[in-house]
Amino acid sequence: MRIGQNPNISKELELSKSSHRVIIPIYIPNEEGYFKGSFDVLKVCIQSLLATINSDTKISLISNASSDEVNSYIRGLFEAGKIDRAVFNADNVGKMNAIIPEARASFEDFITYADADVFFDKGWLKQTFSMFENVRNAGLVSMNPTPRNLARADSTVLDNLFTFLGAMKKTKDVCSYDDLLHFHKSIDRDLSFTEKMFHHSKVACVGENYIIGAGHFCCTVVRSQVLRKTPLEMSNIAASGGSENIYLDTPMDKTGLWRLSSPKAFVWHMGNALDTDWASWKLKSLENFFEGNFKFSDIPPRRRSLFSRLIPYAIKTRLVAIFKKIKWI
Repeated sequence: MRIGQNPNISKELELSKSSHRVIIPIYIPNEEGYFKGSFDVLKVCIQSLLATINSDTKISLISNASSDEVNSYIRGLFEAGKIDRAVFNADNVGKMNAIIPEARASFEDFITYADADVFFDKGWLKQTFSMFENVRNAGLVSMNPTPRNLARADSTVLDNLFTFLGAMKKTKDVCSYDDLLHFHKSIDRDLSFTEKMFHHSKVACVGENYIIGAGHFCCTVVRSQVLRKTPLEMSNIAASGGSENIYLDTPMDKTGLWRLSSPKAFVWHMGNALDTDWASWKLKSLENFFEGNFKFSDIPPRRRSLFSRLIPYAIKTRLVAIFKKIKWI
């Protein structure tokens, strides 16, 4: 039985509109073993994020069955108005099963997916904005240099094939050695890997030395484009293990838009063990930083090349596979 009339039937809502959202999935079930320092890393991650965004950016934090202490921290951020969405999953549903539904439930045009161990440095937001603004074909951008990361970048590679054939640049002329080294150390890569990449490899670039290919520990995508190609079924992989390729990289590549990364690091991968001296120094550098009030909604609509529109995706992947095999790229 209903008595009276719902007062909201004809009420118009005054909604706070934004065009960019950051989504961070969090799985910290305890503070033991691998997760011993993860909560400290998370707090630095959030501090850096809050210090480097503007009013156009909203934040979603998703707890995948994290500990009570972590959940209490997330709830406190929500109650303080520092984030506008807090999601608490009773079970660990995995990285992709956490972020994809949240992206589908969002209205923002651009979505940044970030791991819970990312340090957001000053200027990362403007760099992201500029990459999309300057390259109308860009569909996914990473704010961390990732030379030679051409997996699932077939559309980008094929559209820029002549760059690969004749206009490659030396990595050391595009990237900073320290930027590469920091990321490689954070994922436990050997120093020789950095040395070889920096001194002996080449990269293909477009625009302002934006590197073709991108990683995804922190990346921004055009929401409407990538979600159209994202599988509807759930992922059975908890974290990584190729799930990003299935639910993020390949869907983005199928749109015909490009995957690009910044030549300079604007975000840093911290891993699960916090370097307290480094974190304190970096946070201090953000104390007087204020980001400008640009809006992602001002970025021009995406534009695919005619070449990309005419060639079916299955043919693109075969062509790029052949070019890789004969060492053209």
